[in-house]
Amino acid sequence: MSGTQLSWDDAEDEVALLAPTERMTNWRAFLAPLAANREVVVKDPEMVKLAADVVAVFAEHAALSGLTRAQLRELLGPSGRGWPEAVVESRLGLLIDMSFLEPYVLKAHQDRYVMRPAGLAGAIAAERLSLHGGVDELIGLLDRTRDLLRREDPDPDEALKALRTCRHGLMVFALDLQRQVATATPAELVLTQRRHDHTDFDGQVIQLNELVTRAFSGRMVLEDAAAALLEAAQIYRQELLAAVRKVLEQGGSSLNLDVLSSGEYLHLARTAGLNRLGHFGELLIADAPLPWWDGQAVVDTAASYTPARAEKGRPVPPTPRPGTPSDPFSALEDADVVERKRRRILMDDLIDDSEGADVTATLEERGWPGAARLLVDILDCHADPALPYWVDIAVPVRVDSTASVTYLHQVTVRQDLPTGEGENAG
Repeated sequence: MSGTQLSWDDAEDEVALLAPTERMTNWRAFLAPLAANREVVVKDPEMVKLAADVVAVFAEHAALSGLTRAQLRELLGPSGRGWPEAVVESRLGLLIDMSFLEPYVLKAHQDRYVMRPAGLAGAIAAERLSLHGGVDELIGLLDRTRDLLRREDPDPDEALKALRTCRHGLMVFALDLQRQVATATPAELVLTQRRHDHTDFDGQVIQLNELVTRAFSGRMVLEDAAAALLEAAQIYRQELLAAVRKVLEQGGSSLNLDVLSSGEYLHLARTAGLNRLGHFGELLIADAPLPWWDGQAVVDTAASYTPARAEKGRPVPPTPRPGTPSDPFSALEDADVVERKRRRILMDDLIDDSEGADVTATLEERGWPGAARLLVDILDCHADPALPYWVDIAVPVRVDSTASVTYLHQVTVRQDLPTGEGENAG
């Protein structure tokens, strides 16, 4: 149902149209006894309004011989009632096929049409279904039954059938209310209660019982039917009260102000006492005004909640062990002197007081990884400018799968003699 509520100036409640989906469902149910397939109802409920405009056009503009299709297109189109031309053409074709509009003269190729009264009844029924969902039909049924019983000599068979039909209608609405109480939300129940609020089923059923007693006193079948109708009205009334209780309980606990319309709230404000109005005020929640904060206050507050961090100082130097030099670089220099001395002794052993020596066999004898460590020491001596040694590694590779060092180059170590020493030695 539309969520539109009354403005504060409205004195009485208005009944809004049902939601489009609910209108479509009601119309499908309404046409189900006559339907040939499921898609008999239009998919857009707004299209149904065009039928009401057709009724208005015929009432205001029709001549004695009806209206032509061109006149209908003009009166309903953009320059008339505002419908798009394509929609008017499509709907007129359907209304003619469905005998809502029929030719003025039942001859072929007639272009003047009049409206069938049954179509008017359908348009009025569709409007009633849009407002109250079928409740008005039950009211009309009760009215017709009351008129039947008021006759001077009512037919007992017709009266019994009408009483049972009224009971069936009340039970259908009572069962529908029972389902909605179990499954619907408070807002949906409020809309349902408003659709039923204009009914006086209890009073009408009581009148029917009095009429049955007056017209058919002593006929147990009719009196039982009237009593069953009264029982159905009581069941209907109980379910309607259950819907109201659920609305009050859940709507009040959730502080849902959509439970009542704006007009009802206005009426309550004008007529209720302070005690009742104060009761509603106790359940309302109001937000306190926000405190004023300037930028500096925000910075100061954030700083006051920032955890203090301990400043990290330089680590305490370790206590030197006895005999350890105070300067670490001097220890590195001493270690370098010792390492250079070790390498000089190694190279002197390899050369054995000669100018050079082939150490390939020595590498092969030491195996792996001893050969790798010896080769690294030899290369370090070659790269150290403070040591008078150099290395010559031949390009060809010796491959011996049975040796401990499978791949091996010929490595020659030589000693650089001071300038002129070689000539004197020669």
